[in-house]
Amino acid sequence: MENLYQILGIAENASEEEIKLAYRKLAKKYHPDAHPDDAACEKKFQEINEAYSVLSSPEKRKKYDETNRRAAAAEGPAFRRDSGSRQQDAQTAGVDFEHIHRTFEQFFGFNPGTKDVTDEQKLNPGAKNPLDTTELFERFMGIKR
Repeated sequence: MENLYQILGIAENASEEEIKLAYRKLAKKYHPDAHPDDAACEKKFQEINEAYSVLSSPEKRKKYDETNRRAAAAEGPAFRRDSGSRQQDAQTAGVDFEHIHRTFEQFFGFNPGTKDVTDEQKLNPGAKNPLDTTELFERFMGIKR
């Protein structure tokens, strides 16, 4: 669902008067009587009415704001309400590009940003890489290096 404040084109700290003015302006602009047989305008008019019905009621607005705050907290620091959709798409796909170096470090044993090996590899330089499939490949193919 789109942000109700964005639908009305107002800030989240808008007063009741600002909400009412924005609603009236948009309702007049997208009213079905002004645009007969235009499905897009009719849909936009419905969205505007829904947004206004929530934001004009102090109780409903408070619930809506609390729900958004909880959702933003659950999404974590990569959630940006005003950022581009690429960041949000990556977050919903489960990819955390801001901290991907940690994942890379866990699997491959070094940080590509600093080109430094992990502490575990420093302490045990002869340790076998758990992702090394050379031995498995050799057994499967029946060859030995």
